[in-house]
Amino acid sequence: MSVSDSSHRPSDPGSVSAPAQKDRLDLPLPDRRTPSWPPSPDEDPSLPPFPLEEPVPRPMAPGSLPSPVLSLEEEEEEDDQDEQDAAEPEELRSEEHPSQFFAEAQRLREQRLLLDEEVSVEGRVYGVHRVILAAISSLFRDRLLGGRGPRPPLSLDVAAGAWEAVLTFAYEGLLGPARPGDVLVVAEALGAPRVKAVAQWRCKGAGSAREDEKQPSQAEELRENLQSIELLYQEGIGCDLELEAGGCRLRVHRAALACGSEFFGAMLLSGMRESQGTEVSLHTISAQDLRLLVSFAYSGVVRARWPGLLRAAQAALQYQSSSCLALCQRALARGLSPARCLALFPIAEAPGLERLWSKAHHYLLTHLPAVALCPTFPSLPAACLAELLDSDELHVQEEFEAFMAAWRWLAANPETQESEAKALLRCVRFGRMSTRELRRVRAAGLPPPLTADLLHQLLVEAAVPGQERRREPDQALVVIGGDGLRADMAIRQPSRGVWWARAFCCGTGLVRTVEWGRLPALPAPGRFRHGAASLAGSELYVCGGQDFYSHSNTLASTLRWGPSQEDWEEMAPLCQARSFFPLVALDGLLYALGGRNGGVALNSVETYHPELNVWRPAPALPAPRFAHAAAVLEGRLYVSGGCSGAGQYLASLLHYDPKLEKPGVLLSAMGVPRAGHVMAALGGRLYVAGGLGETGDLLSFEAYEPRTDSWTHLAPLPSPHVGAAGAALQGELLVLGGYSHRTYALSHLIHAYSPGLGRWLCLGTLPRPRAEMPACILTLPTVQHVALVPTRHQTKPAG
Repeated sequence: MSVSDSSHRPSDPGSVSAPAQKDRLDLPLPDRRTPSWPPSPDEDPSLPPFPLEEPVPRPMAPGSLPSPVLSLEEEEEEDDQDEQDAAEPEELRSEEHPSQFFAEAQRLREQRLLLDEEVSVEGRVYGVHRVILAAISSLFRDRLLGGRGPRPPLSLDVAAGAWEAVLTFAYEGLLGPARPGDVLVVAEALGAPRVKAVAQWRCKGAGSAREDEKQPSQAEELRENLQSIELLYQEGIGCDLELEAGGCRLRVHRAALACGSEFFGAMLLSGMRESQGTEVSLHTISAQDLRLLVSFAYSGVVRARWPGLLRAAQAALQYQSSSCLALCQRALARGLSPARCLALFPIAEAPGLERLWSKAHHYLLTHLPAVALCPTFPSLPAACLAELLDSDELHVQEEFEAFMAAWRWLAANPETQESEAKALLRCVRFGRMSTRELRRVRAAGLPPPLTADLLHQLLVEAAVPGQERRREPDQALVVIGGDGLRADMAIRQPSRGVWWARAFCCGTGLVRTVEWGRLPALPAPGRFRHGAASLAGSELYVCGGQDFYSHSNTLASTLRWGPSQEDWEEMAPLCQARSFFPLVALDGLLYALGGRNGGVALNSVETYHPELNVWRPAPALPAPRFAHAAAVLEGRLYVSGGCSGAGQYLASLLHYDPKLEKPGVLLSAMGVPRAGHVMAALGGRLYVAGGLGETGDLLSFEAYEPRTDSWTHLAPLPSPHVGAAGAALQGELLVLGGYSHRTYALSHLIHAYSPGLGRWLCLGTLPRPRAEMPACILTLPTVQHVALVPTRHQTKPAG
């Protein structure tokens, strides 16, 4: 149902403590003063609404940049230096490959292709692939050992239904419908212990099984089947085909190779000479590529560092291994750096690599100052650099950085014609530069043989003011509610406003603006210290928090909003009211972790099932905590910091696994105990920023590396952000709003940290100062026929 607004009075206004008596994470009443920020968007009808169309992914266009010839030799050396602490190459495993492998095996069986075994059961003959059955049965493994020649049908005296159930297990990872007793007979006859275990579990009944007796999932069974087939390959059991390329000879299973590789499947099913013999020479494949393709076909695993992944992606693209290509692209996109982006140019426009190139192109636009310092930067064609400099999406701290990128390229390419240099420099927006920047441009001049007259001509031609640079993210950053100030500064009231950032703009000099749109407002009277999360990027959930400042005003209600809705919908409430807690989405469920209720810290955890609209208890945290932070990194949920039940600041980092009875595993602690901070996952690391500690406001900023279980201190925040919102958007960590515990001043600033540049930038401001609110990322629906009237809020940061 839709939640309607209603009038509200604090349940116990007289119980609100004076500022000096409040706990360390409460905000005191500020002094009266005239507000200097724009009107609150809570009542601003000019803000554009969030588009109500259903989300549709934006098409990814391939890059239009030419491809210079770049060597990977320097990249190899750089990786050896960057990853000298990594003794072994990274192992990447495709989660999709086992299911694709056995789906193809089932298709081949249904079409009676590459069958090499016949089994007679109750008068019916079944054609099967011997290597597939050998993965689960010692009987078929022995038949593989006996050679590959033709054999009479294998006769089994078992029930046909039970035999077909076992076939389903071998090809699909699920035991088909049959009487468990009959299946046990087949399992004994075949020597299939895993089938026997599943049948015994069915006999006991799934409901009576203990927690430690739960059976593997279908995906896990398929992975186990594939690993058994890989072991047969490694031991050379039953191989019926020999491949040769570049002096490398590999003995393989014809059926397994056809299932694991589109390229070899097409070759073996073509009916040509290569598909008939027992030996095939491949003259167009290198030995390295052959080993890669065969290894991936059997395992779904690629073992390589970044340069090896790039070569693997090229081989997968050339020889049509779609799951290998998808795996390599994901890994390559996660490990981008300036040199690596430049190394991708030779394959930038190759069909099938559009998604990877889109990521690399975005990286170049957001890290141009670092890219310009790369040794291979001068190899970038002038047209490519011109496209980057001319893009509205170019993300630089000031326009002088764009000029210096062009300067370095021209200095390294002195043979460039003056007309080409002029066209390149015209992409720099001199009209956006401040007086200080223009002085630096004149002091730098142009590299020889270009003349000072050319620079003077460019500066005269520049439009004033210059065209701003404007970035429109492909996702929507949403900020929900929070604690703020109304026009009457003596009254503190939670915000009902829900805003989304439509664009980040760079004006003249250091001026930054944000275009904000609005979502439907929260039901009156608003809330703060609440949790919020998005499911699949399309649905927004808000729960808990407080609607006033006494402990008795803690909420349990849950609200939901989707892009097709015009108002918030009330869902099932939390089992226990709570505030000062994170809400996290993991595996399609929501988790509310710890928090505070009635002034008491909680260790309880609840999980929300969207399809059932119900909250259920989950395994508790090891100890009570509130004002902590949580984030999901590569499918693992982490909890950091906060305050204990005794009010002590915590430095602990916890891996919370809800599938375990005791889910909390302590990891390496943060360098500084903190609460009221932000934590987000970005680029395979966890980033923790700001908050409050024993010394007051914390500017410290740390990153956690799961591979080494270690923390690294990074550049501190430019200003305090206690109780701020945090989110990861387009490769940057965003910290929004909050307050300073020392001055009790609310913040409206948005600071962004770029790991590739190692620095903080101010992107602009919130529509109005807010604290103790969450931020979420939603998929941005396609905007069609929607009139948008942007409202801008700007700032000129100090640096």
